[in-house]
Amino acid sequence: MKLLLKSSALLFCILLITSAGKTAKAQWAVGASYEIRTEDPTNGFGARIEKNVLNILPLLDLDIRAHLSYFNDTNNVSISEFAISGDFDLYDFGLAAILGLNVGLVKPYAGFGVGMERYKFNPELPEAAFTENGFYYNGFGGAEITLFPFLRPFIEYRISRISSMDDINFDNIGRLAVGVNLRF
Repeated sequence: MKLLLKSSALLFCILLITSAGKTAKAQWAVGASYEIRTEDPTNGFGARIEKNVLNILPLLDLDIRAHLSYFNDTNNVSISEFAISGDFDLYDFGLAAILGLNVGLVKPYAGFGVGMERYKFNPELPEAAFTENGFYYNGFGGAEITLFPFLRPFIEYRISRISSMDDINFDNIGRLAVGVNLRF
């Protein structure tokens, strides 16, 4: 009986100590990034907000993320024998689940998400303009580095598969994002 009581008291103390450390941990993150895609438009910027939803053991975190990216480029589009120049805009927004591993100053993570992309072409000839929306799903991996408790630079690679587009057919679009998260 004494062994059971001592074991229960020890387990209670361990749970109390580990749960106390979790309450002081940052629950939210707001970030910005510079992003490079493998398809046109290739360069853009992103914004993200993350929320910690579950601490699975002291080393594992489960987060959810909402993100928004914007890409812009001036391109030439060939339709039949005509070449049209114009601005090509891409708006990308989505949600993702992220599993992170807290190991010292580096936090590697991986995740899966879904979202929408909106392509918009604004040429010199208004008749040739088009807008198209597409659903995508993606997988990604990256790492955050803890410089200060609240400031964490990151690098991330994401690969997406877009469906439900008529005029644009991109398959397995890669994206590299480099940025910083502000955790609070």
